[in-house]
Amino acid sequence: MYRSLRILVISFFVWVSIFDQLSAQTSINYRQQYQQAKALYEQENYQQAIEQFQPISRAERSNPYAPYASYFYAMSAFKMGDYDLSKNMFRQIQSKYPRWRQMPEVLYGLANCYYESSDFEQAFSESDQLLKHPLVKANDPVREEVQAMKRFYLAQASDEVLEQLLLDHPDEKAVAEQLVTNITYSVYDEDQERKKDSLVQVYSIDLSGLGVASQAASVRKEEYHLAAFLPFLRDKLDVSSSGNQVGNQFILDLYRGMKLAAEDLRQEGINVQLHAYDTEREYDVTQQLLEQDEIKFMDVFVGPLYQGAFRAVSEHARQNQKYMFNPLSANPQIIGDNPFSYLVKPSIVTEAKFAAQYAIDSLDATQAVVITGPSKRDSARVATFINYFQETLGQEVHLEIIDDYNEETMELFVEKLQELHDLGETVVYVASDQELVITNAISAVAITRLPLKVIGNEAWFNFTTISYEQLEDLGAYLISPVYLDYRNPAVQEFRDRYREMYYQVPSKNVFLGYDTVYFIGQMLNEYGVYFQEFFTTENPVPSRFFQGYNYFQANDNQYVPVIQFEEGSLIISKADY
Repeated sequence: MYRSLRILVISFFVWVSIFDQLSAQTSINYRQQYQQAKALYEQENYQQAIEQFQPISRAERSNPYAPYASYFYAMSAFKMGDYDLSKNMFRQIQSKYPRWRQMPEVLYGLANCYYESSDFEQAFSESDQLLKHPLVKANDPVREEVQAMKRFYLAQASDEVLEQLLLDHPDEKAVAEQLVTNITYSVYDEDQERKKDSLVQVYSIDLSGLGVASQAASVRKEEYHLAAFLPFLRDKLDVSSSGNQVGNQFILDLYRGMKLAAEDLRQEGINVQLHAYDTEREYDVTQQLLEQDEIKFMDVFVGPLYQGAFRAVSEHARQNQKYMFNPLSANPQIIGDNPFSYLVKPSIVTEAKFAAQYAIDSLDATQAVVITGPSKRDSARVATFINYFQETLGQEVHLEIIDDYNEETMELFVEKLQELHDLGETVVYVASDQELVITNAISAVAITRLPLKVIGNEAWFNFTTISYEQLEDLGAYLISPVYLDYRNPAVQEFRDRYREMYYQVPSKNVFLGYDTVYFIGQMLNEYGVYFQEFFTTENPVPSRFFQGYNYFQANDNQYVPVIQFEEGSLIISKADY
């Protein structure tokens, strides 16, 4: 959910409390059921909450809890990502209780559902209804919340979507502002610059209010403060007597790496102070953390990792012009078009674009086959690779979807590979992380006995069904954004040090946490709090343990290593973009 609904939900609990008092004697069963369902909701057990809310959501004269149960039914569905169900329940509330005093909350929920579904037309309509509602006064804080929600989702829309929205809704200044932001932070284009100037003039856009090309001069400080916004979930962690973490291990690993990096930076004379904040994966909790006075002294945010919390920090970072870095995600959507938000890893889109570029420039490919599974989760990889390959060479790309392969379909695919190979140098790009898809693809290529080049990703390292010998025989090239070379003396030294401290071998997340903070510390020391200016150059920054960082004209890391197998060993074939 985009916003906390903190003020609104508090009002809900107040009203429900009144009903508890008024109807304790007449509807004790309804009250008990409602309280049980509400407890499940607060415990984030949304599916069971829905099952409990459903029977008491029915409108009966003796049931004062029906509209509230319906609301939290809709909210539970929203939290689960079932936006259609959530919308249907919100619509029922509108129909059954048109005069309900909590209708602004319902309209807000509806708008949020439509934004999550990328239905901007209907989202705008619901937002307008909310702002015109007689219960929403001129100074109601919900007005700013609605605008913040709108800005957040518009930041995730493509330029094409924004341009169409502006044609359909010429009075929507927020759309024009987002277009101006996008143009400013894209590769320079004379026509686009003219469009930007026109939008600024027509809509009287204040560039300084957008964080667009308006940063103050970068300032170097004697002491820098980094805020680690992570879902520690301290009350749910299990720590053994030996000090080993049993529960949320990957978060602990990440944070331990961050702490060690901050300590090393201070030893090198770079005074970096690391502050930990537990987001609990929730927007509400994160928003409350951001309201603390000490947050204004933070220079950079690391995290959050989960969608709800990330949205809160992203909006804060934009408004306050402070950088935030996500150390784990490869999803470009969480960045949106926020110029202050960065991914430590290359996004999946960057990976796929680089794979196509590598296939053409380094492998001399003239033909390409893209293999994926039936899942839509790899669609961004597929579309990016195909578009880049076809636009560069003007050559069609064969798309193969592997589901449940049998002998007949495998034979047809092998014949297709043979046919394409006869036409020219062929590259097979496996745009999937699914083991079944990958193993079937490898089998098909192996059967052909053709000198095909295969490009995959680092997920292949996780499968015991795939050996290094197979990959070497296959001639595989793996896109590996966080490839860790354990032959690196720095890596070996750190492993020994960590083992002495914690009696454990450091996981890759420990290295990621360390490398992220160490990189940020270096940038702060060298360029000050607005080190983004350095990213206008193409010079990559070396990494302590991984391969490097390059944010030239991008907010995700453009340094994309390719790993190849030679004589039983892994080597870095290429690491540029």
